Amino acid sequence: MSADTTLRRVIFTRLLLIASGALLLFAAALVVLGLLPLHQRLAASEFTRVAHEVGDALDATVSEPARMLLPASDWMAGQPPPFAEPESIERHFMPMLRHFEQLSSVVLGSHDGRAWMLLRQPDGSWRSRRTDLVVWGERHLILEQAADGTRTEHWKTLRYDARTRPWYAGAIASAAAAAHWTEPYTFFTTGDPGITVSRRFRFADGSDAVLGFDVKLTDLSVATREARIGVDGMAMVLTEDERVLGLPRRPEGVSDAEWQGILLLPASALGLPAVDAALAAWRQGGRSGYAARRVEAGGRAWLAAVDAHPLGEHRLWILTLAPATEFAPDWAGIVQGLAGSVVLLLAIAALVARRQAQRIAAPLESLARMGRRMGELDFSVPAAPHTRIAEISALGAALEDMRGQLARNQESLDAQAARLHAQVEELSDAERRIHALAYYDPLTQLPNRRLLTDRLGHAMAASSRRNTRCALMLLDLDDFKTLNDTLGHDHGDELLREVARRLTHTVRAVDTVARLGGDEFVVVLEDLSTDEDAARQQAADVGRKILAVVEQAYAFQRFEARTSASIGAVVFGAGEDSAETLLKHADMAMYESKAGGRNCLRFFGPEMAARLRERTRLEADLRLALERGEFALHYQPQFDAGGRMVGAEALLRWTHPEHGALSPERFIPVAEACGLIVPLGNWVIDTACHQLRAWAQDPRLAQLELAVNVSARQFRQADFAEVVAATLARTGAPGRRLKIEITESMLLEDMEAVVARMQQLQALGIGFALDDFGTGYSSLTYLKRLPLTDLKIDRSFVHDVLSDPNDAAIARTIIALGETMGLRVIAEGVESQAQFEFLARSGCHRFQGYHFGRPGPLAALAAHLPCGHV
Repeated sequence: MSADTTLRRVIFTRLLLIASGALLLFAAALVVLGLLPLHQRLAASEFTRVAHEVGDALDATVSEPARMLLPASDWMAGQPPPFAEPESIERHFMPMLRHFEQLSSVVLGSHDGRAWMLLRQPDGSWRSRRTDLVVWGERHLILEQAADGTRTEHWKTLRYDARTRPWYAGAIASAAAAAHWTEPYTFFTTGDPGITVSRRFRFADGSDAVLGFDVKLTDLSVATREARIGVDGMAMVLTEDERVLGLPRRPEGVSDAEWQGILLLPASALGLPAVDAALAAWRQGGRSGYAARRVEAGGRAWLAAVDAHPLGEHRLWILTLAPATEFAPDWAGIVQGLAGSVVLLLAIAALVARRQAQRIAAPLESLARMGRRMGELDFSVPAAPHTRIAEISALGAALEDMRGQLARNQESLDAQAARLHAQVEELSDAERRIHALAYYDPLTQLPNRRLLTDRLGHAMAASSRRNTRCALMLLDLDDFKTLNDTLGHDHGDELLREVARRLTHTVRAVDTVARLGGDEFVVVLEDLSTDEDAARQQAADVGRKILAVVEQAYAFQRFEARTSASIGAVVFGAGEDSAETLLKHADMAMYESKAGGRNCLRFFGPEMAARLRERTRLEADLRLALERGEFALHYQPQFDAGGRMVGAEALLRWTHPEHGALSPERFIPVAEACGLIVPLGNWVIDTACHQLRAWAQDPRLAQLELAVNVSARQFRQADFAEVVAATLARTGAPGRRLKIEITESMLLEDMEAVVARMQQLQALGIGFALDDFGTGYSSLTYLKRLPLTDLKIDRSFVHDVLSDPNDAAIARTIIALGETMGLRVIAEGVESQAQFEFLARSGCHRFQGYHFGRPGPLAALAAHLPCGHV
């Protein structure tokens, strides 16, 4: 009778038998259904991985140039053809070539045979080539720029026409916005293998051109030579016609130079039978890619795979090879493992659950760790989890794909962050430049008017808080215009910068030195005494120091210059007027300094304030007077040598409602300063034209001429000639009877513009008289260039013409000069018959003065006319 047994033993035995049988069945199925397919998948994935690495290296080489081509060609499309002066595009593309190592050069060609090339050389120097086949033929201008910036140029004869190059011809034949990739070829400039991406565009003048980037492919061989498939595997890149573009690992016994020399040669030049066998299989398959496939070469089995890589209209091919033995299963180890598993089955049956749990958990834990690393933005490649469970393998593959995609996305984000950082830096620099332009004078780097106004506001606020006084000094250089014209504007600018430097070193750090413009500077002194007299004395001490430093000599290269300054100052404290008012007060004090002999300091005081109030009231009254029609024209007659009235001069008069008749010397300068002289002058011309129209309707008065005075400010108005022409057309006045009197002060600035405006008015029949001739520069250049009809002898020469031989000689000289140049001469200020007779004998043509009649209203002219009325 057999011994009793327990249920545990039965279950254990049966489980052991089931486990043993299942293990044997699983072992057989594993060999047939698992290891061989897994081996094939692993081999295929390894080949695919290496192909992707090489493809990524190829994309990294060509993607950036293709991406930059569109904005670069669009930028060029907004430019005129730069072939004559390509410095601007050299500055544009040099940073790009420095930044992207794979870029060898930039090429540009146009339809008319002109071309340009910029090449970055390994030693940091630059070479550019300019081509103009129409003008220079086969001679090309070569410009060499060394790394230290030294530039040299020379001519070189080359048989080069950009229009025949593949990058030009292919881009011209492509669509307007499409990028064109050439076949890999050897660069004309460096002899290196590469490829060119180009795009057609049009310059701003409508001419067709092509811009291209030459991409070096020498670095591609670094990726292919470093690629590893197993131990002895290799990878390479081929063109469609089987030329080598990326070299495989160099065999022993072959020098690096020999190996590099095979680039762009047929793949057969490698002398590798495995490569030849793989390519033969590729050709037999219709030149289409295939996954890992077994080929035989030299008595040895190899695994080979071919993957297509599109590039524009072309395709490149990535060939990967590895000995088949490196991917064969280890059958001896497998058999030993299975046998050991069967032998040890009973011993490990009790541990199956725990070990299975461990086998299931271990890869899942590895994948969890991978997920945590990805959450921490660590995308390094982890060790592959070992498992036989397909779902876990699929999960691992999916996580690996996700990791690779996230890694690429992170790299893209890092690149975008770098670009954004660079753009932020550029914006910051632009903001700093805009701030400097908005608040600082570009010549002297001193605060400008805007910043000065802000600091004056702060100074007044600080003065209120501290109960202290401040001072504002307006400084104007004496005779700077003469110095500037004599020395030249470059030296004038240098002198202004030196004045700014001296002023800055003369005052304290808390004070402000600013430049208003031209030769005007402002100094703001803060934290002066609380007592106004003491503060005025402190400001005067600083002013004397400023006058002393400004008066010191200014040394230039071969000579030195001297100048001085006139300073107007105003002391102010809490509750003072605005910054503009302070500047106006200082300006008045400065002009007092000018009038007081220059090179001195004047403070704004009660007398100046009274004059300012009077001038302000007079300016307001002037504006009202023009609106109310308080102005009138008085006429002083002009006579010829026979005593016949031939015309008159119109003189402006103002009858003030409170002060009565005001002298023109009193209100004309105010009108000049505030700008009212322009509408006032237009009113004078309009009134004079109406009077000429009235005279023209009476045959007895139709020959009379009327002269009007025009201020320099009115004459310089851009539309002055158009305003006069419109007035003549509106009133119907005869332009040939209108005379405009100008002074020599109008001619000191922009002579060309004055002559052009006078010629416009002369075309309307208007004549011109040069008033007060002999008292100014009296340049004969004026008489030669200006379209004048009359010269007026100033009254200062006429007054003593009978008693002063010099005045008599001057008067006769002016008359003779006018006679020689075909100009009528008019004498002003004739007050006696004797003066009239002397001037008439000397040949003077016309006369004007109290001897003939004082200025008066229109009715007063009737006494000088035979008809008795006007």
